[in-house]
Amino acid sequence: MKKTTNPAAIIYLIDELKHHQAELMQQYGNPEKYRFLYFTSEHHFLEEIRKNTPPSNEPRILIFVVNRHLNTDSPVKEVTRLLQQLNNISGGIEPIIVTTQKTAETERKLKEAGALALIMDNENALLRIDNLVKGTISKHTIWKKRKASKLAFRVLIIYFFLSLLFLTAAYFLFPDYF
Repeated sequence: MKKTTNPAAIIYLIDELKHHQAELMQQYGNPEKYRFLYFTSEHHFLEEIRKNTPPSNEPRILIFVVNRHLNTDSPVKEVTRLLQQLNNISGGIEPIIVTTQKTAETERKLKEAGALALIMDNENALLRIDNLVKGTISKHTIWKKRKASKLAFRVLIIYFFLSLLFLTAAYFLFPDYF
């Protein structure tokens, strides 16, 4: 009997020109570890998120390659608009923006809008994406373990309190045994 496991993360890729699609599909294509979804436009991605809202109990990461925005007047406004729509539809998705237009001002504006990171599209981009994805998964795993440990600690405190309460009641009800 084959054991079914939940994927460690849901990874969305929006890459209109398919710059990184093959490499990322190869890296995150294992369905036992990741649920990888590829989109060619923001519209298709937002439509999918509206139809199938991802569960909030597992990490959700968006890798958005925005090189096609080089010819527009305001690429930051377009990406910021997408991030705002994404937050309105489903909060908790961590966007990683890959672009060739990385400046300190652009990075500041996009991080204020909710982007996890802004990555320069060069030969190190795939390594940085992998580090951010694994870091996000680790952060989410630590958060889940911390939540479970807080619950276990509360149960332990309640157990000690009830034990003390029963011991006190037994002391007054059965003084012969103490």
